[in-house]
Amino acid sequence: MIFRRVEIEDIIIATLVLGLAFEIAFFGFKNTLTNFIFLYGVSIIAVLTGFVGHEMLHKYAAFRYNYFAEFRRWNLGLIIALSTSFLGIVFAAPGATNIYGYLDRKTNGKIAASGPLYNLILGSIFISFYYLGFPFSGIFLFIGTINVWLAFFNLWPIPPLDGSKVITWNIPVYIILLATSGFLTLKFIFGL
Repeated sequence: MIFRRVEIEDIIIATLVLGLAFEIAFFGFKNTLTNFIFLYGVSIIAVLTGFVGHEMLHKYAAFRYNYFAEFRRWNLGLIIALSTSFLGIVFAAPGATNIYGYLDRKTNGKIAASGPLYNLILGSIFISFYYLGFPFSGIFLFIGTINVWLAFFNLWPIPPLDGSKVITWNIPVYIILLATSGFLTLKFIFGL
């Protein structure tokens, strides 16, 4: 896979802003400076595994289908993510992996599904680490929760989110991904 400098810069900027947004949404400003820095680091790890992994799966899937793909940040989306974090939730739309060339519905749907599927698998693994009582299990739960939220959010059937592409390709796959991510989001983020 090819990474141009502008893509790497966009990934770094989006990661730093999303890390801050998740830190604010989940932990707020009630901490000491030391705790804030530590929790920001944990949030960065969650964003690296969740957001960056999600986008890189799109890029990898596109390359597997012989397309060039590149992540580009969306500054307004970063501002929205940071702004909504003060309300206790993150609308994470920091940018997208753009795929260049004509994509048929099936290929586009499969590439779109790869990101949320990655988040669901990784989120489930981290959440299971929490339930198995691994050391630092709270951190594992947080990382798993962020991954589950990113899967659910990206599956909303609103263009240009992944859900709009998956639902036009395969409705049963879409329903399974949305139901799984929705259930996990309700359980681990909203406590239902």
